[in-house]
Amino acid sequence: MKLSLKIDSTFKKYLFALMAVSALIRAALAWSLDLGANEAYYWTYGANPDISHIDHPPMIGWFIQLFTVNLSFGGELFLRLASIVTGTVNTWIIFVLGRRIKNDLTGIYAALLYTASAYASIFIGTFINPDTPQSLFYLLSLYFLHEGLITKYETCEETRTLCRLALVIAGIFIGLAMLSKYSSVFLWFGVAVYALSYDRSLLKKPFIYISVIISGLFMIPVLMWNLENNFISFAFQGSRLLSFENGLDIELFIRAIAGTLIFNNPVTIILIIASVIAFRKRKYISVPQYRLMISLSLPMIIFFLMVSLFTEARPHWTAPGFFPLILVAAAYLASKYEQRNIRKMIMPAPVVNAFSFLFLLTALGIMHYYTGFLNLETKRDPSEKIGRNDFTLDYFGWRTLAREFGDLRQNDLENGLMSEKTFILSTNWEDASHKDFYIASPAGTVVKTIGPLSDTRKYAWITGELGTFKIGESAYYILSSRDSTDVVSLGRKYFRSVEKANSIYIKKLGKPVLRFEVYRMKEMIRIPERELCSFTKY
Repeated sequence: MKLSLKIDSTFKKYLFALMAVSALIRAALAWSLDLGANEAYYWTYGANPDISHIDHPPMIGWFIQLFTVNLSFGGELFLRLASIVTGTVNTWIIFVLGRRIKNDLTGIYAALLYTASAYASIFIGTFINPDTPQSLFYLLSLYFLHEGLITKYETCEETRTLCRLALVIAGIFIGLAMLSKYSSVFLWFGVAVYALSYDRSLLKKPFIYISVIISGLFMIPVLMWNLENNFISFAFQGSRLLSFENGLDIELFIRAIAGTLIFNNPVTIILIIASVIAFRKRKYISVPQYRLMISLSLPMIIFFLMVSLFTEARPHWTAPGFFPLILVAAAYLASKYEQRNIRKMIMPAPVVNAFSFLFLLTALGIMHYYTGFLNLETKRDPSEKIGRNDFTLDYFGWRTLAREFGDLRQNDLENGLMSEKTFILSTNWEDASHKDFYIASPAGTVVKTIGPLSDTRKYAWITGELGTFKIGESAYYILSSRDSTDVVSLGRKYFRSVEKANSIYIKKLGKPVLRFEVYRMKEMIRIPERELCSFTKY
C-alpha cells in the first residue's frame, strides 16, 4: 500500500505521541515505586563493577553506570532511567522494523503491540534489569539480520555489498546482546534454522561466519572472568537450566505458559496465532521475511518452554523471542485494516483490546501496591509472619524502613550501643541488595553476607573485597516477616550476644502488611568458613 505524505505525517504524529505518553507514564512509575530486589541487586553491578558476574554478563552494570553518570545521580528514577530511555528507543526501532518489513502502518502496529506488552513497557521499560540492554541490542540485531539476509535486489552488486555490511553490523549487536544476557545466542540458532530449512545458500556465504566470529569476540571479558573464577558463571546458569532432579513437572510448565501469556499480553498471543494461520491462506508479507521472523523466534521460545517442564522458568526468558512474532502480527493487521478510515486504521479492535488488558493489569497492580486489597491474609497477630504471599511487597516499604532504621541507628550511636563501623549482616543476595541500596550505602556503611554461594551470589565477592569479617566486629540484622532465617541461632554461632532492638511495621491504609525485626549482634567471636563469606579461586 502506497501511503500519501499526509498519512505518513499522521503516522509520525501517532508514533511520537505513543513514545512520549509511554515514557511519561513509565517515568512516573519509576519515580514512585521502590526498587525490587533484583533491581537493587543490579545496582551493585554499577557500584561494584567487573568484567562479568556470577549470574549475568556485565552490560547491565555498564548501562547503570552510564545513565547515572557512574552513580553520581541516585534514587529510583535515575537508576531506572536506562529503562525509560531504552524502552522509548525500542518503540522507534520496532516501528522502523515494521516499516521495512511491509509499510508504515505495519510499523505503527508493531510499536503499539510492543507498548501493549507488560514485558516491554513494565519489565524492561520501567524496571531495570539485564533484559533492558538486551532488548535494545536484540531489536537492532533483528534489523540488521533482516537487512543482511533478505536481499531485495539480487542482481545489484551494491545491494549485495550492503547486505554483507549489514551482517557484520548484526554480529556486533548480537555480541552486545550476549554481553547483556547469554540467551541472546539464540539469535544465531534462529539464523541456523532459517539457513538449514529455507535457504542453504547462506551456508556458503563467508560473511555469516565472520559475523558469528565478531559476536563471539564480545564474550572475551566473560571468558576472562570465568577463567579467573573457575567458570562459576556457566556452572551457575547450567544448574538453573539443566536440572532434572525432580523429573517432569507439568505444574511448572503450566505456570510458565501462564506467565508467558501475561507478560506478552494474551490478546497479542492470540493475534500472533491468527497471523500464522492466516499466512497459509494469504501471503501478507514475502515468504522469506515470514520464514526469517518465525525462525528467529522459535528456538528461544521452544527451548525455555522445554526447560519449564523440569525446572522453574521465568516468563521473561522467552519474551525476546516474541519480538519477531509481533512484527508478523503487525503485518497481518496492516493487511486487514489498511483500507479503513484513519482512526479505525490506527486503533483497530485487537490493538484496543491489547491495551485494555495492559491497563487493567497495571491498574490492579497499582491499586494493590498502595492498598493491599488483593491480600487475602486475615491474620494480624504480631507474632505471626505477614506479607509472605504478596510479591508487590518486594517493591514497597523500603523508604519507610530506611527512615525508621536510620532513627534507631542514630539513637544507638548517641547512646554508645553500636559504633559507626557496625555493618549490616544478611544471608542472601535479595535481602542484602535491598538493605545495601536503601540503608547501608546512604549511611556510609556496608553489607556483608554469610551463606552458600547459591544464596549470596555477587555478595560473596563483595564481602571478600571488604575483607570478610574480623573478630570483635558488631552487626545489625534486619529480619523481614517474609524471611524464615533463624537469626538468634545465626547470631549465637558467630557473635558474643544477640538482642532484639525493635520491630518496624510497614502499613497500607493503616494496616500492617510487613514487619521488620532489628537485631543487634555484638562482638564477633568466630570467623565464618571461607565458602560462606567469600569466593576466591581454589
